[in-house]
Amino acid sequence: MKFHKLTSTDAFIVFDLDDAPAVGVVRQAPKVLRDGAELLARSTTYAAASFGLAVGGGSAGINAKPDDREAAVAAFMEEVSSLVDEGRWLPGPGVGIGANDLASLGRPDQRRTAFAGTVAAEGAVAATLGALGSLEGKRLAIVGSGPVAEAAAEAARANGAIAETEAGFDSPCDALLVAGKAGVLEHDLAGTVNAAVVVPLTPVPVTARALAVLGRAGVTVVPDYLALAAPLLATFDPDGGHPATRIHDAVAALAHEGTGLWMAATVQAETHLASWRPALPFGRPLA
Repeated sequence: MKFHKLTSTDAFIVFDLDDAPAVGVVRQAPKVLRDGAELLARSTTYAAASFGLAVGGGSAGINAKPDDREAAVAAFMEEVSSLVDEGRWLPGPGVGIGANDLASLGRPDQRRTAFAGTVAAEGAVAATLGALGSLEGKRLAIVGSGPVAEAAAEAARANGAIAETEAGFDSPCDALLVAGKAGVLEHDLAGTVNAAVVVPLTPVPVTARALAVLGRAGVTVVPDYLALAAPLLATFDPDGGHPATRIHDAVAALAHEGTGLWMAATVQAETHLASWRPALPFGRPLA
């Protein structure tokens, strides 16, 4: 993983793959941790690899206190504009950054498509359908709030499901859809999950220990990099078929793995990476 330190302001970009086009969010806070950026970048790399795309993750952080934010963001956008224009990196809004902050950057149409929350939510519901086989009459509990959670609830109801919004991790349900920060579903909370399937609505919400706890309890975890790949597919492979359909088919093909689904999907992604990379990136996309 390459660490790119900016010179005009206290900011950075991590590129998961050194020589491939990258895509990923920009986050802004008084202190953005590099570890979190690396995790987000790795998830994007595995999402691309899961569908045969030669694209990597690239996640950025801008460190600035509130009084310094405007100047820091402006300096960041000016310095990274060449990376965007030349196709090295496609950035999108993350925590602390809005779409308007990125308005000065090039490739606006691609950026809108690559970070469309509604499209991501529809893909996650398609992943849930792939894991369960049907959503008709199924109860889906949605943890978290915001546009992606609302879009997921709407898509679930359109597929015949009963969607409970702002649910708890322990809500009885067929599928638990989780929106929140990286690692929000940790091992203690995993022990309270009362669902057959867990599906992420935001990147890397499940920790490695939580995955183990859920597996022992017989709960299937769909990888975030499969569930949330729809915007990536719409941007980098628009002729490959409907993104939600592709995600459904990918998850359905692995549904027989049960609690081994996460690992089976990971092996598939790494098989593609190994076909064109000299070595696999170190570490898998788990918080």
